[in-house]
Amino acid sequence: MRTKLYIAFCLLCFGSVLGQQQTLFTNIILNQYLYNPAYAGVYKGIEVSANYRQQWAGFEDAPQTAIASAYGTFKKKPNMAIGAIVINDRSGLIGRTSVHASYSYHVRLGKKMNLGFGLSGGGVSYNVKMYNAKPYDTDDDYLKSNILNANAIDANAGLYLYSKSFFFGFSGQQIPSAKIQWSNSMGRLTTHYYAFTGVNITLDKKKKEWVVQPSVLARFNSPAPYQIEGNLRVIYKNAFWIGGNYRVGASASGMFGCTISKMVTFAYSYDYATTSLQKYSNGSHELLLTLSIASKKAKKASDKVIDADEEEFNTIDNSIKTNLKNKKKDEEKK
Repeated sequence: MRTKLYIAFCLLCFGSVLGQQQTLFTNIILNQYLYNPAYAGVYKGIEVSANYRQQWAGFEDAPQTAIASAYGTFKKKPNMAIGAIVINDRSGLIGRTSVHASYSYHVRLGKKMNLGFGLSGGGVSYNVKMYNAKPYDTDDDYLKSNILNANAIDANAGLYLYSKSFFFGFSGQQIPSAKIQWSNSMGRLTTHYYAFTGVNITLDKKKKEWVVQPSVLARFNSPAPYQIEGNLRVIYKNAFWIGGNYRVGASASGMFGCTISKMVTFAYSYDYATTSLQKYSNGSHELLLTLSIASKKAKKASDKVIDADEEEFNTIDNSIKTNLKNKKKDEEKK
């Protein structure tokens, strides 16, 4: 009985016959670092994000995902960035936690285009809370007290080509396809590939207040079939937006968000299943909160000369004011 349970859980955890091992995100356009380590460094400064996704609301023990990620560029070398990401998935008895650290390097291709390379490494940990199972045989003490655990090393890589009006990213996740060894059975992580591209189209060339951003994401992991989804956002003053997402053969989504003072970004999306799942689920909810702190630009030599001139002028000006005050005091004494 125990062997059969191990096998069933391994198949469910590792997706060797059931499909995707990684969580699908709707607001990926706002935190592409989740799928591609090369994205770290596109924003010059520090970005800290928190994501939460409630999958298939209405189902008991439905999948839930919580994510914390952060990356930052170097002050003296803004073309380099380091980052880290922690992802915790929970679905019924099964829990998965992954931790990765990343490094990325960006080079300029011409006046407008840039190319980033990124690598990340870490580990994945699985646990199955057997004591929460609801078996037919309630007298099985093994199911009342045990937690199954398994771990594996992991690595990801990607590249990111971008300008102000265009981006294209390609990445591989779980590249080593590492083995995950349980007590008497073995599973394996499968490699996932992501390709993501989009453009920014300015509608009003003078004020540049309205931007339309269409994008397409394709994902593939063998033996599951590839999946494609399209996104469309309408952005106003780079501060407010509304949009939609369509995941072929799976769901349709609506999303909205805002950015306050160019620092705090909030976004929400709601997924509605387009399959027979809609009869049983109340949809999926996703939240995103990001804090962005822009790095201070290093001053050029010409700027330093201007600052020196201004400082000298202020010194002379303050000296003149001081002399006038002293002269006035002397006259008052007389």
